[in-house]
Amino acid sequence: MENKKVVNIFTAPLQFPCGVGSSCCGPIGQSEEDIKKLSDSIKGLGVSVEVYNIMEENFDKSFPQVASLIGSFGPGITPILAIDDDIISMGNPSIEEAIQIVKEKI
Repeated sequence: MENKKVVNIFTAPLQFPCGVGSSCCGPIGQSEEDIKKLSDSIKGLGVSVEVYNIMEENFDKSFPQVASLIGSFGPGITPILAIDDDIISMGNPSIEEAIQIVKEKI
C-alpha cells in the first residue's frame, strides 16, 4: 500500500496590523476561506493536507523549523507549505502557483 504524501500548510489568522484600509501596510495572514480554497485545491492532487495555525500554543515546540522562519521573517511569510520537513513555499502564492509547486515535489 502506497503512503499518501501529506502537505502541511502553516498559516496565520488574517490581521490588519495598521488597521483595516490603512495605506502604510497591508494585511498579513490568511482568511479561513482562502486557506480552505488552498487546502481543497491541493487535496485535488491526491495528497493529504494538514493545516496548522502558527498562533496556537506550543506551535514553536511542535514545529521548530517553521517557528524559526517565522521568528526571523515574521508572520507575513505565511502560508508556508511543507512536505515532511521540506519547506516548499513561503509567502502567498496563487492557487495555481501552489498547485504547481506541490506537483513538482510529490
